[in-house]
Amino acid sequence: MDKKELIEVLKLMEEAGVQAQLCDTPVPVSLTRVPCGPLTELGNEDIDDYVMLPKSLVGNHPEMYVPAIGDSMVGAGYEDGDQLRVRFGVEARDGDNVLVWVDGGCTVKTLFTDEEGTRWLVPQNDKYNAIELTEDMDVRILGVVIGVEKANVRASSRQLLQCIRRTKNNRRTAQRLTSEKVDSLIVQIGEEVKHARQWFAVYKAMVEYEVQQACDYQGFCTRIRVVLPEHTHLPESKEIGRMEVQSFAKPISMWVETNAPASGARFRDYHRIALTMLDYLSQK
Repeated sequence: MDKKELIEVLKLMEEAGVQAQLCDTPVPVSLTRVPCGPLTELGNEDIDDYVMLPKSLVGNHPEMYVPAIGDSMVGAGYEDGDQLRVRFGVEARDGDNVLVWVDGGCTVKTLFTDEEGTRWLVPQNDKYNAIELTEDMDVRILGVVIGVEKANVRASSRQLLQCIRRTKNNRRTAQRLTSEKVDSLIVQIGEEVKHARQWFAVYKAMVEYEVQQACDYQGFCTRIRVVLPEHTHLPESKEIGRMEVQSFAKPISMWVETNAPASGARFRDYHRIALTMLDYLSQK
């Protein structure tokens, strides 16, 4: 179809009451998947394809389609493989779902400021805690999610505050946990541990819940040996320390298989054990 024929078709559609727009603006599609949960690097050159959209829909700010991975944003309708349409260079507001760079990697979460003025990255899945943004973190909001095949790209303030309050309550609960209660939970989770290195997932959950000092691998391993001396797979401090790399050095909600020291079924086992221990801790 040449330009003259195209103009005629557009004219006929307009006369018929159909508002037609010419898709003449390319929007890139990234190869790199960003986690709705864990954290990963986003390559700025990984362009797989382009989607043509009308200029009036794209506007003056650059945009990109980014595939989603993970389940921490299921409440917003983001599921594994969804194409998130991200607009760069716009100011993010409370309640916006944002593509954000945190300490060397990217993730998608909901931005929110609580009543104390603290900024958070809030998941929309009750399995995960909110991530508090502190001054010592390298945080850059890259863009705002403005579209997805699913609806509801924003969350209500009530939902976000509920998640933040739940996170704060978890912290207060952790402070009330006695050593005996934690030991009983270690015995309980010990039934899930089938390999010595899997104790790292338990260590990480305890650190996140503030019942274990970070980087005290020897103290953690000693505690496991005292509580479960007959366990078939007892941890070694050097092995536990070696696991805290890549995404495993981040909070559990930011773990991602593509950037972890374990993959496949092994990664899923670590993730399951960590979430299970967090669940045990939160119920006490």
